[in-house]
Amino acid sequence: MGASLFQGPKFMQNSLLKICLIIGVVLVLSSSAFPIENGKCTQSTPFDNVTINEKSTPSGLLTFRWKPKDVIIRFNETITNEGDYSIDIDTYLAQPCSMINQEIKGPIIYNPLPDGFETDRWGQKVASYTNVLAPGQAIELSWEVNATIYTVRSILLPWKMRGTISEEIQENYLADDSKYHINDPYIQNIVHEVVGNTKNILQKAKKLHDYITQHLEFYDDGVWDDAITTLRRGNGSCSEYTFAYIALCRAAGIPAQYIGGTRCREDAPYVDSSFHRIAEIYLPYYGWIPVDAQGDDGSRYKYYCFGSYNNRFLVLTVDGGLSEYLDWDYISWHTILPQSENVKINRSVTWLQWDNAKLLRP
Repeated sequence: MGASLFQGPKFMQNSLLKICLIIGVVLVLSSSAFPIENGKCTQSTPFDNVTINEKSTPSGLLTFRWKPKDVIIRFNETITNEGDYSIDIDTYLAQPCSMINQEIKGPIIYNPLPDGFETDRWGQKVASYTNVLAPGQAIELSWEVNATIYTVRSILLPWKMRGTISEEIQENYLADDSKYHINDPYIQNIVHEVVGNTKNILQKAKKLHDYITQHLEFYDDGVWDDAITTLRRGNGSCSEYTFAYIALCRAAGIPAQYIGGTRCREDAPYVDSSFHRIAEIYLPYYGWIPVDAQGDDGSRYKYYCFGSYNNRFLVLTVDGGLSEYLDWDYISWHTILPQSENVKINRSVTWLQWDNAKLLRP
């Protein structure tokens, strides 16, 4: 009878196997991906003359990105006045920017050209339009962008959770807002029961993530309810999952914001009309880390969407809450005077291309 590779008690064999597995994963990542340091890629070529959104860029040698895809994406929106009187309509379109998971290649092509550009209180840029629509009149707005999108993953280690969080981040991303209600006893009681005496910020974030995935089911009725309504009901859309998770995190002292955009669910060409929103939390050493609790709900891997971006997701908006231009939306928003229920808005994003890109090593 042949000898076992690992001799000794079973618990020692299991420990050795786990250590070998961890080493193997790190080696695989190291051979196919390159690390990100101080919020920027260690190579110079991809980020030459590209502005990085530092708000949403994880840092450190434990963050890797790989599987680049070259994409061409077009946004279209048609606005029709089906009423009996003319309306004034201001339209704001979210403008994607380069982040750690995506590089915008060249200028965004708008048709027609915007009347101007604005930046909201969270630093999110939008293209703005002002139009007057007569009864029965319609307008079409569009933009097209070339980008490279990456899969990004951070290896999150509890003992790395050292360091301070700036006063600015705490002031802005621990604050309450109309979708969160973090000071409500209902939210506070959940945090107290779930987090208890846990001090480590990563462990707290994971416990709250687990609570969301265990207590919510996906259901999209087209309405974005606040965190309390969603948690009491027990279901919600990706946006409602996100609002609930942000509320619990902020109530637990974890800075949180959201990112929203378009997701390619099938092979290109693919038309996306449902879009996607996820949360981000701020962790010492790492910075902003994505957390898609709705994506993890029902997944065979408990934290597959905790600390990772997918190369099928183009971020359009990075916001902390209510925006003066996008309201609670993350694609586009409109201000209509006089108010009318007879304005029909159709919008979609078409993924024209999603192809392999050459991975440049540092």
